[in-house]
Amino acid sequence: MGIRERKEREKEQRRIDILDSARQAFLKHGLEQTSMDRIAQEAELAKGTLYLYFKNRDELLMALIADDFDRLIEMLETVVKGDTDPEKKLLASISTFSEFSKGNEFFYQVMTQFNIRSLIQHDGDSEPVCHFRTVNQRMMELLTSVVQEGVDRKVFFIDQPVQEIVVQLIISLKGAMVILRNNMLPPEWLTRDVEELLHSIACLMIRGLKSKEPLSTT
Repeated sequence: MGIRERKEREKEQRRIDILDSARQAFLKHGLEQTSMDRIAQEAELAKGTLYLYFKNRDELLMALIADDFDRLIEMLETVVKGDTDPEKKLLASISTFSEFSKGNEFFYQVMTQFNIRSLIQHDGDSEPVCHFRTVNQRMMELLTSVVQEGVDRKVFFIDQPVQEIVVQLIISLKGAMVILRNNMLPPEWLTRDVEELLHSIACLMIRGLKSKEPLSTT
């Protein structure tokens, strides 16, 4: 390995270490309260070194979000490419999203407590934002392909554009996550854990897609 390659490798490893430390800082102090100073302390780096890799806290936070979406997309692609029927693929895709969120507290907090759009508007041309847009678009395409496959194979029956159905699925799931995360329901109404509830919601939505009755009244 040449000197240049070694330096590039060391730089990338330092970036990974910074992201790992930043993730811990965000979890410890909160998404809104974590500053570059705190991240530098967590990473045991001079703040100036931190700025060599990320120009501000929002860019660093966006890089973490994009990296998590990368891992989620890899899992979803495995599901979508599987040799099974569209109904099982869609249910498995939703379950994958739910399980990923459950096992990743940082991602779960971002999904339920944070306004990602504000980051995009504030740092719209940064590399992490562009990366996020790419992986987010890929996630939408994967889910769209599953629903479209179901329509083509006469498993799902819809009277709206496929993209609108996918948006409704995502909004329903995220809305459920926000409600459950913030304890917005009476405790006595919650007889199952979050994962079971999201699975039931997914089954209910899929049952609606399989119905030959119109999804809308207009």
